[in-house]
Amino acid sequence: MSWLIVVLLVQGFLLISAQQKNQESRCAVQQDCRSCIQTPQCVWCSETKEDSSIVRCVSRKRFAREKNLWCSENHVISDDNVMTINENNPLSWNKGRDSVQIQPQRMYLRLRIGEEQKITVKYSQAEDYPVDLYYLMDLSASMEVHRNELSKLGLQLAEAMKKLTSNFRLGFGSFVDKVTLPMTDTTPNMLRSPCTLRLSGKPCAPPYGYKNQMRLTENIDLFKANVEKAPVSGNLDAPEGGLDAVIQAIVCTDEIGWRQKARHLLVFSTDASYHVAGDGKLAGIIEPNDGLCHLDSKGFYTHSLLQDYPSISQVNRKALAHNVHIIFAVTSSQYEIYQELKESISESSIGLLDTSTGNIVDLVSGEYKKLVNSVTMTDNAPEMVNVKYFSRCLNSTGDLQERSECDGIRVGHVVEFEVRLKASGCPKDPKDWRQTIEIKPRGLNDSLTIDLELICDCSCNREDHMEYKVNATECHDNGILSCGTCSCSPGYYGKTCECKGREDGGSETSAIEDCAPGNDTEICSSRGSCICGLCQCTHRIDPNEMFYGKYCECDNFSCKRSGGLVCGGQGNCECGVCNCYAGWAGEACDCKATNSTCIPQGANGEICSGRGYCECGYCHCHEKDNIRYSGLYCEECPTCPGQKCDELKDCVECLAYNSGPFSKNGECGVCLHDIDIVDKVEEDPIMDPQTGAHICRVPSDAGCTFVFKYEDKEGSRGDLKIFKITVQKDRDCPTPVNILGIAIGVIASTVILGFLILLIWKICTYVHDKREYAKFENERALAKWDRSDNPLYKQATSTFSNPTFNNSTKNK
Repeated sequence: MSWLIVVLLVQGFLLISAQQKNQESRCAVQQDCRSCIQTPQCVWCSETKEDSSIVRCVSRKRFAREKNLWCSENHVISDDNVMTINENNPLSWNKGRDSVQIQPQRMYLRLRIGEEQKITVKYSQAEDYPVDLYYLMDLSASMEVHRNELSKLGLQLAEAMKKLTSNFRLGFGSFVDKVTLPMTDTTPNMLRSPCTLRLSGKPCAPPYGYKNQMRLTENIDLFKANVEKAPVSGNLDAPEGGLDAVIQAIVCTDEIGWRQKARHLLVFSTDASYHVAGDGKLAGIIEPNDGLCHLDSKGFYTHSLLQDYPSISQVNRKALAHNVHIIFAVTSSQYEIYQELKESISESSIGLLDTSTGNIVDLVSGEYKKLVNSVTMTDNAPEMVNVKYFSRCLNSTGDLQERSECDGIRVGHVVEFEVRLKASGCPKDPKDWRQTIEIKPRGLNDSLTIDLELICDCSCNREDHMEYKVNATECHDNGILSCGTCSCSPGYYGKTCECKGREDGGSETSAIEDCAPGNDTEICSSRGSCICGLCQCTHRIDPNEMFYGKYCECDNFSCKRSGGLVCGGQGNCECGVCNCYAGWAGEACDCKATNSTCIPQGANGEICSGRGYCECGYCHCHEKDNIRYSGLYCEECPTCPGQKCDELKDCVECLAYNSGPFSKNGECGVCLHDIDIVDKVEEDPIMDPQTGAHICRVPSDAGCTFVFKYEDKEGSRGDLKIFKITVQKDRDCPTPVNILGIAIGVIASTVILGFLILLIWKICTYVHDKREYAKFENERALAKWDRSDNPLYKQATSTFSNPTFNNSTKNK
């Protein structure tokens, strides 16, 4: 056992030594202050020294070890992370509009590339925080009964919400659909009144797209009056223009009356499905929805016939940007459709709408309680800045876990989040080195604003710096001295611009010695030429591959590979070591550095949905009870009933082959999936798990089987259950039976077979008879009797001779 411990200690020591050596190499190869300061854990020496062989970029550990032996401290450029809190008001959860729910509120942060900075953010729920509730209702004819009930709802909602907050406002808007074919009947009489109300028998109001009936107000009686007089109208097709109305209700902040310091709730009530982006083309409307407010003085949506319906992702973005929590109150027949929509819109919820009003009050109250009793931290950090959240939530003795959401929060509770920021690189444009990041609870305007400055350059490179010199004597009057190194004028080169022109090779002993590290006799690591005491590295055929370093000892292509790519395409190869991007780890950057990618949203923090283990940021699913789970989070089960294959097959069959139940019923239009037909659908074991693609082989009409691959479509539909589907061009169908051909074949084969049998029998009989006849002829030839005498023949008479008869007597 003791020898095993010794071996482990030696291995650990060697590993640490190798890591330190790699760090020193990464620093040493940086030839200017800018690249050095952009390399994590490296510092630069700007001191002007006669010894030009000094390594100016070293690790912090080496500097701490050597101090002034390496460089004077006043010339060391380290540029550590700097954090300054500019606004840090204490948390306040008392009643009133001036409550403080996030601490601190503003800070300044200078951040080194690749170095993590931790920030502690506190959150506390405010008591009696203002609430704005906007009720958006479908007022097509079928919703008349719900409108009448809604007029009684205002007082009940106000009473229920006042138990939760005394600062409550209520507003109301209605929608139908675009007033154009095929959404609405545009004949003149139908434009005047498209229907007759069932309850009152009165004609409907003229159709319209969306109207803001009433701004947010505390006057509940006004809400009731506006609901009662809201015009009920009608349209032609089944879906409604609800998403048009949602966008306008969200973005028209002044017209609706949304308050900045308030929670925003939008109750969307309907008994029909909805049109999405692209449906406007049916009416010749091709202009995409711009997501801006277009309401006239009377509250009507003016661009209904000018712009297409918004996309699901557009609604999601606007809801997040304006902190609007959407509650879908729909009838039972539409529940499944809006359940899918709810999953695509962050922080939205759904409930059933019936003829009573009590369930709406309970739904709104319940969703508000869930909203205020939980917190989810969000940010708008740019791509080059990775933000992670860690918290113990309300368990002060628990372990710090990576999560951005905490539940069960009440007034007076304080939740701390440890926010870790890490920059992966510097933007090319120096203007982008300064960023403003907001970290805030989802659904609230309270936030921590971070004025971020990325450390991408050294101050000594600026022209106004005291160490910046033009035509410096240290550079033989042939260049600019900045940060201790020379930037040579055209026609000069060398560490101090001592070399003129560009001669190939070098023969002086001193120059050659400068090109060999230490006692090494290998000039420029055999990867370059020594010119004027400097190594000029050999150029590779591939311009993306290069040797570099003081002695050309490093390259950017010899690191470990994953998936055929250097560093797996998720990092930079630096002197034989992969410097992985944020979120990736491993020798080949082929492992995700966090388990958060294995935790599905809304799964209570359960890794791989409790059906597998997380390795390298990906779920490896178990087989449980003879059921094999799959999918990005082990959430799918291809062999279980009710999977996406069965759900999508009717749409695929209808859109790709114009067959199946949807084709027979003329319901192809309900299929919104993106269909792409290819010659052959093939499985990609590398990309399919990354994109969440699945291959389905399902039966169709006439006994055929067809193959398709589906994956979530991103970009235009957000997370809606709309898929990108690749379908195999040809179905595998059984060959149809040719009855006539089979009958003719059977008859022909029977006749031919019979003829052959007769022919064979005849031939055999002929041969047999010929042989028998030949045998007979042979036996007859060998017979002892004459041919004319038959030994078996007896004549009818017999003749006998008398022995006593004398012939002489006869002669007488």
